[in-house]
Amino acid sequence: MARQSRDELATSMPHMGERGRIAEEIIKGILTRILPKRFSIGTGVIIAANGEASPQIDIVIYDIFHNAPLLSEFGACLFPVETVYATIEVKSLLNKAEFEKSLAAIRTIRKLGEQRHYIVPNLVVEGDRVVPKEPVPKTRDVPPRNYVLAFAQDGFGKTFADFKQRLSAILGNPETFIHGVCILKDDWFAGRVAHKPASELYGWGKDGLMRFYTSLLKGQRNYTIHPIDLNAYLPDDDGATIPRANLDFRLFCSYGIIREDHLGRTQTPRQSRQAWDGFC
Repeated sequence: MARQSRDELATSMPHMGERGRIAEEIIKGILTRILPKRFSIGTGVIIAANGEASPQIDIVIYDIFHNAPLLSEFGACLFPVETVYATIEVKSLLNKAEFEKSLAAIRTIRKLGEQRHYIVPNLVVEGDRVVPKEPVPKTRDVPPRNYVLAFAQDGFGKTFADFKQRLSAILGNPETFIHGVCILKDDWFAGRVAHKPASELYGWGKDGLMRFYTSLLKGQRNYTIHPIDLNAYLPDDDGATIPRANLDFRLFCSYGIIREDHLGRTQTPRQSRQAWDGFC
């Protein structure tokens, strides 16, 4: 499967500007075939119950057994963070600046994952029996897994040892975190050692794509996702229901429709509200 992916990538790369997009589509196709059927693949924005949102994410692996995206339009979706298992940022060329951008996006996603609201089974032992009761709300703080996959790299060295060392130096910042980085052209994969600082990496200088797939598959074994507690997205801080227009506005902003103007400039909340009022 990994060799097939590499062959498809090698024959589908017209020029550097297209490599990220083509790699993204090929990786999506492969992941669709290898991931358990409880997951699906999409592109879009991740949101949390407090109204915060991520940037646009290239590949989102999300639970489709218990949940679904809140919105799905024009090939992009709005994902509650409770539904997300992992994210993958796809780069045509990974350099330090692009890596820093990816790490900033990952910090946002991990912050969103600090409170994930679920409805979980409530099993009670009564004598020698386990009796199912009414499911209960529960909050969990396990963020999604995060990866970067690039066709090529620049500035991370000519050998895998150099690559791992330079990644470790960047990840020495305690605010940074990542589960793995794969470089397709060099066939490299470096991943975080579990329960250690992000700068402690393991990896191989060969079979990089296969190692990447293996990390994704191993990670989902103990990753539990339940039905989302949608009530967490409705009340405000004092328990009162958010007016429908305000809820729609929050989703509208989170979905990214008005996060930037036509020149690519980030809009202020007031500008966003004006755009929303005009949209309505």
